[in-house]
Amino acid sequence: MEILKAFFLTGLNMEKKQNNLEQYINIAAGLLILTGLYMTSLYSYLLFHNISELFSIIVACGIFMVAWNSRKYMESNYLVFIAIAYLFVAGLDLLHTLSYKGMQIFKDYDYYANQLWIGARYLESISLLAAFIYIKKERTLNPYIIFSIYMIIFSIIVMSVFYWKIFPVCFIEGQGLTPFKKISEYIICFILFIDITLLFQYRDKFEKNVFQFLVCSLFCTIIAELAFTFYISNYGFSNLVGHYFKIFSFYMIYKAIIETGIVKPHDIIFRELILKEHKLKEARDAADVANKAKSEFLANMSHELRTPLNGILGYAQILKLDPSLSKSQRGGVDVIERSGRHLLNLINEVLDLSKIEARKMEIHESVINFSEFLKNIVNIINVRAKQKKILFFSEFDKNLPVHIAADEKRLSQILLNILGNAVKFTRQGKVVFTVQKLENKEDSQFTRIYFQIEDTGIGIEENQIEDIFSPFKQVGEFSRTIEGTGLGLSISQKLVKMMGSRLDVTSTPGKGSVFSFVLQLKQSFEPLEEKESYHKKITGIKDKKKILIVDDQEANRSVLISLLSPLGFEIMEACDGREGFQKALEFLPDLIFMDLVMPKSDGFEATRNIRNSPELQHARVVAVSASSFLSPQEIIAKSNFDGFIPKPVQIQEIFKSLETHLSIEWLYEESKNEQDDNIPVDNDDFSLPPLVYMEKLYRAVRGGDIVMLRKQLDDMENENKKYISFVTRIRKLADAFQILNIRELLEKYMGKNK
Repeated sequence: MEILKAFFLTGLNMEKKQNNLEQYINIAAGLLILTGLYMTSLYSYLLFHNISELFSIIVACGIFMVAWNSRKYMESNYLVFIAIAYLFVAGLDLLHTLSYKGMQIFKDYDYYANQLWIGARYLESISLLAAFIYIKKERTLNPYIIFSIYMIIFSIIVMSVFYWKIFPVCFIEGQGLTPFKKISEYIICFILFIDITLLFQYRDKFEKNVFQFLVCSLFCTIIAELAFTFYISNYGFSNLVGHYFKIFSFYMIYKAIIETGIVKPHDIIFRELILKEHKLKEARDAADVANKAKSEFLANMSHELRTPLNGILGYAQILKLDPSLSKSQRGGVDVIERSGRHLLNLINEVLDLSKIEARKMEIHESVINFSEFLKNIVNIINVRAKQKKILFFSEFDKNLPVHIAADEKRLSQILLNILGNAVKFTRQGKVVFTVQKLENKEDSQFTRIYFQIEDTGIGIEENQIEDIFSPFKQVGEFSRTIEGTGLGLSISQKLVKMMGSRLDVTSTPGKGSVFSFVLQLKQSFEPLEEKESYHKKITGIKDKKKILIVDDQEANRSVLISLLSPLGFEIMEACDGREGFQKALEFLPDLIFMDLVMPKSDGFEATRNIRNSPELQHARVVAVSASSFLSPQEIIAKSNFDGFIPKPVQIQEIFKSLETHLSIEWLYEESKNEQDDNIPVDNDDFSLPPLVYMEKLYRAVRGGDIVMLRKQLDDMENENKKYISFVTRIRKLADAFQILNIRELLEKYMGKNK
């Protein structure tokens, strides 16, 4: 350790010695240059003058180029203003150098140089003073306007010296400086003292080294100006001293602006940029903290809201299974369930938007029966359309794939949001849902599906189309009377984008809107296993199974007990993770429904203890939780759960989980109308009505008159029972609003009867 410390200290000493050596070399080089300049003055004062002035001109132009090209990156306009001013000061100094006696360029007058000198110094000192107007960030500066103003001032000075010849005389050969020249030098020195005072006042606006160099530069300028008040000859010692201090002055500016600006750009030119980046980082950190707090708040609120909803919706589903309920009681239960689901949808929309903004939303594909999926969407929207007393048509391509790989939940969410909005904002007329298969020559494994929702609703103004995708925003006067959060389209647009597509919309106010998008979905050729339990009422199980329910809320435990206990399951309950683990060791359940957020020991810890227990290796653990920000996959992976069911629980999800993990064999209630359910409607082996009847049906379908179509079917069924199979088949298609399929079927049947 001591060796490393000694090595480190040796390295520091070597670096310090190297820096000191560089300083000594720079000082020696500076003295050598100054000595060389003095020697040139002995040889030719004109040469000395040209070199010293050329140095100041180069530095001034360099300041302009560096600051001007960096103006977009700086919030402070002080340096930009100084840079523009110094460019025109350099212009006057260049004319001063060219008009100096001995240059033989301007031969008509000997004293232009002194006039241009005093003009340049006035411009320099006053510009340094005026620049403090822009030292504060609140002051805006248009560099092109400032450049134009200085161009005018420069032109006036030059014209007053060379053309109008009205600039006061500053030097007379043999007599020396005129009173105007001496008084002007004192005024310039006074202005420079004010500049120094203001620099100290605003020193916090500059880097420490830059501030020191600027102050030294101004002091050297003052000394130079005072030296220029004493000379009688343009080649005298006082003039020589003045030019030396002018060199020192511009060298200090070089150190402050050019060298610091190029070698260490972050010290001056990009100082504001670095400060801004630092502020942005602080703001970003603060935003991350706020987002984290928002996420935690939403997750907690979701849990608190979903927990009572679990009891409300759970018992609503259980009560609906009770055959002893009267019609009015069943209607009341439907209202409870519908209201609870509406509240749940509002909660889900807010959480989904937060997940998308936090980039925690993921697309999880699974194989789905595409036709069944679309039929379910149509059935849901059909109910809403009937309530609004508007027509709803669905037109599906016959070549659609049977099975596709897609995120069923998110695709359903997109379509229900857009279709629901179409119904919601349509007062009269129709909504048409079209799904078509497009050609895909790139990859035969994938198919391109075109979705379109067209309505005859209120329409959207062109300047409001972007607004409809803004969160919590609904547009138009009609929207004020419409319920909802205004999140549906915003979420749908983001989900479509996550699926690699774009949600397009065209709309005409008063006529309607068309929403469309294209998804590239993978086809699946593996048949899906149909579960009979979803179509018949379950009354029990063949083999008794043990179920442990772990939840800190009695209402949540009560829902599952009320659902499963009558079916023959042996049930035990626990109120937290620690008690759940102890009872699992005693009860040895086949399956455990485990809540996640509980006191003493949460569901994750309890499940890890169960997994580590040899006695419980056979037990299946399914997480049942109202937690929202973790995906089901993340929850399952966290403690090796066997499955996940979100709260509020759905009865079908409970049954599906039991089927999956316990290989349950259900007992079903026998259907009284089993024979009626087996009417052969999927083949053409039935009696067809006369052509005249089918033509009436065809006219109703072509006109989109579903009401008339249903009436004609009812009349046909009442007139002759032998047409019941035909009527049943057409009625099923009409209930699903499969208008295109009805037309094709009627055309086929009419062709047979001709």
